[in-house]
Amino acid sequence: MKKRSAFYFIILLAAIQVSCSSTLQKRYDQRHGTTSASDRYDDDRDRTRTSPNSTGKDGYKRDYEKMMEEDVKSDYAKSDYNQKLVTQYEDMDKVGELVLYELDILESRWNVLIGEYRNSNSSGKEVISDELDKITADRLVLYKAYTNIYKNGKTNWVTVKREVENTLRSVRKVADR
Repeated sequence: MKKRSAFYFIILLAAIQVSCSSTLQKRYDQRHGTTSASDRYDDDRDRTRTSPNSTGKDGYKRDYEKMMEEDVKSDYAKSDYNQKLVTQYEDMDKVGELVLYELDILESRWNVLIGEYRNSNSSGKEVISDELDKITADRLVLYKAYTNIYKNGKTNWVTVKREVENTLRSVRKVADR
């Protein structure tokens, strides 16, 4: 009984050894860019047999047409995805330019009001001061909208675009129609 259980135990250890050895060999090959015998067998799956009587590696021919079809499909999906990203980034840039344009308008308005503030009396200064505070608040909102475009627009452009457009409407004092 002891001999039989010891025999099974040795067979179990040998099976584990072989399993671990092949796993370690694959990891080593992946890290060092080499190929092992098991990787060579993986390459054979893309090959077709040239004749039923031939054996060995000479009897197989790589099916390049099948590989090209798979590559074209994957390249098409990648190029389609890349084109969508390019279009999205162009749209992000257009909306960003609109925000910068509004900031330029506010900057011009700010400069005009500062000139008027210097030359006005005390009651006029209060009104102009309120306008300058509104412009400062609007500029801050626009800066936040601009950073939101490039910070969150990559992942959720539809929502970010809607938020930025609403921000632009509120700064322009345009009511939603």
